[in-house]
Amino acid sequence: EGMVINAGIRYDYFSVGNQLDAAEVENRARDQWSPRVGIAYPISDRDVFSFHYGRFSQVPDRQYIFENRGAAVRTRGNPNLENETTVSYQAALQHMFTESVTGQFSVYFKDIFGLLTIEEVSSGDSPALVTQYVNKDYASSRGFELSLTKRFTRNFAGELSYTYGVATGVASDPNQQQQVDFLYLPISEQPLDWDQRHTVSATATVAQPNNWSANFVWTFGTGFPYTPRERNVRKPDPLLTNSRRLPSSASLTVQAEKYYKIWGQRVKLFLRGNNVLDANNIQDLEPGNWPQPPQALATDYQVFYSETGRAGGAYLGDDMNEDGVQDWVPLNDPRVFQEGRNIRVGIGVSF
Repeated sequence: EGMVINAGIRYDYFSVGNQLDAAEVENRARDQWSPRVGIAYPISDRDVFSFHYGRFSQVPDRQYIFENRGAAVRTRGNPNLENETTVSYQAALQHMFTESVTGQFSVYFKDIFGLLTIEEVSSGDSPALVTQYVNKDYASSRGFELSLTKRFTRNFAGELSYTYGVATGVASDPNQQQQVDFLYLPISEQPLDWDQRHTVSATATVAQPNNWSANFVWTFGTGFPYTPRERNVRKPDPLLTNSRRLPSSASLTVQAEKYYKIWGQRVKLFLRGNNVLDANNIQDLEPGNWPQPPQALATDYQVFYSETGRAGGAYLGDDMNEDGVQDWVPLNDPRVFQEGRNIRVGIGVSF
């Protein structure tokens, strides 16, 4: 009694159409069945256990299928690509401590296969090889989450959560092999660009309904991975991909509102502060540069950070200390960092 089961199945059908020659297409149409099931079971009057299993498919973006089929380009589309498939599991246990305070512990695992990468293939009668998208890469993510939630009572509500997660795969970008000339092709899972191991968030709301309210959101996350680079290395070792970590980041956001009734209209005065603590968080270690600077002033962000631990980019200048090695001249590129403290005040009227 009290058990809830939701079960379903999804059917996907996709066709590349008739505009391609039969010699290029193995199967013009492809389909896939994707089952999923969810179960929730009340263990006691204060505890609930839930479990979910799902299989999900995603048709590759059309550019990866049809891109420049008749042109001489670096990477051609592939009309024989299969769907990317994700198999997901999640289990959770929720407990009610009091009438207004609940806690939850959940674990999850995702296995993703059929991800895109590129490989060299022959093209017609031409002896030259061209690169083409294929389904060869794979990835996985797993972790757990702890959360404690207090619903709004006595003018206060709040939530505290902690997440540990691992996201690994062969490559973060299907074009990675083309963008980086590796010493040899990567063959094992490595941390993906979005692999953030630890995150903590806390929210608090203090309010007197229809009079005033204040909301606080604090987030903390350990650093994302990055690939170290050294000077004059033409072919990097793929084992170094995302082998180091950026510094952790933290941010505090505050929003306060005060309500008035003026001439029969609801008027709101508000104040919003982003990054109130003015944390110097790295947003993009190496933003793109266009147009490219002259070779004499060629900038490098990752080599500079790998050697010195300082972000913001630099270019190699004169050998100021006469040690036979060019010295860095920092650029302090503001695009590398998140926006600093930002305070806004305003007024709003509801009609």
